Amino acid sequence: MTMLPHEIKTSGGRKLTLREVDPADMLDLIEAAGSAMNGASAATWLGYAQMVCSVTAIDGVPVQMPATKLEVKDLARRIGNDGVSVLCPLFEGEIAQSEIEASAKN
Repeated sequence: MTMLPHEIKTSGGRKLTLREVDPADMLDLIEAAGSAMNGASAATWLGYAQMVCSVTAIDGVPVQMPATKLEVKDLARRIGNDGVSVLCPLFEGEIAQSEIEASAKN
């Protein structure tokens, strides 16, 4: 993965502050995933969670690194579809674009 920009703007004008998810964070995400790590979709879930968890602030308001699967989902909802659409190109090598789009529609 290439270096992430420090901030990006969504089509709705919201500002997302980003950071690289480090190996310790990835281990936390694997632990938080629990049952999501079973089956063929484990890599997709982990890649999507990595993308979501790279957001450290929304409009300057800090967000905590999620500790559970439900917290990852909550952060994804807060980021929203327009946030995912600007994050996705930054993580194209990590997750298939079509899977991100399908997840954002659900």
